[in-house]
Amino acid sequence: MRWAVITFDNIVDNVVIWNGGESLWPEMITVQLEDNEPCSPGWLYDPNATPRFIEPITPDPVPE
Repeated sequence: MRWAVITFDNIVDNVVIWNGGESLWPEMITVQLEDNEPCSPGWLYDPNATPRFIEPITPDPVPE
C-alpha cells in the first residue's frame, strides 16, 4: 500500500510503501493513497477537497 507522509502544515513530506502498522512517523500524519492517486513530496494535502492532493503552482521565472 502507498501512503503519504504529511507534516502538520499539510505538506507531503514523502510517499512510501508501508503495511499501515505502527507508525514510524509519530510526528506526522499518514494517509493511505488510492490506486493511481497522484501525490509527490511538496504537494499540498486537503482532506476536504477533491482531489485531496494538490500539486503546488510554481511561479514563472522573473525575466532579467
